[in-house]
Amino acid sequence: MIDKVFTISMLLTWNVVRQEDLKPGDHIYTYRLYGLYTHHGIYVGEGYVIHFTRMGVDKTSLDCFRREGEKLHPLHSYAYGRPPLEYWLTRWGTCTTLPVTKSPQEVVNKARELHKGDGFGEYDLINNNCEHFASFCQTGVRASAQTALVGACKGKIKKAKEWLAIYIAIDL
Repeated sequence: MIDKVFTISMLLTWNVVRQEDLKPGDHIYTYRLYGLYTHHGIYVGEGYVIHFTRMGVDKTSLDCFRREGEKLHPLHSYAYGRPPLEYWLTRWGTCTTLPVTKSPQEVVNKARELHKGDGFGEYDLINNNCEHFASFCQTGVRASAQTALVGACKGKIKKAKEWLAIYIAIDL
């Protein structure tokens, strides 16, 4: 029984990181809307996070980053380089199979550069969101595990519509 309680508590607190354990360059996230999705950012030191929102690339305090209404959500550490099986068995938006390709200082520099120039483009929930931003700072690749499936389905639907339009035009 104790083993089951321990296992459940570990799953619920997986990747929780204490504020005092954060290091500049860490990719962090918090759960939002009752755990429905995750919000991502890059910890840049001295209690600040750079993250991407509908308003652009923003620098904010950790407490503002963690806050949803009156509630302060726990911080979690995003995991890189996970084996494919672990990636597919883990909740989306918490890890990736991509390896980290930049040093922590390069990650911070990239986040600051994008913040200074507000140069990450227009926010798009599926194709250009906060997870894309943080992953890009870490790896140079825009990736979002939590929207990958939606994006893939959206692409398949678009191709099906194109095929259908061609098929109908030929039949007429």
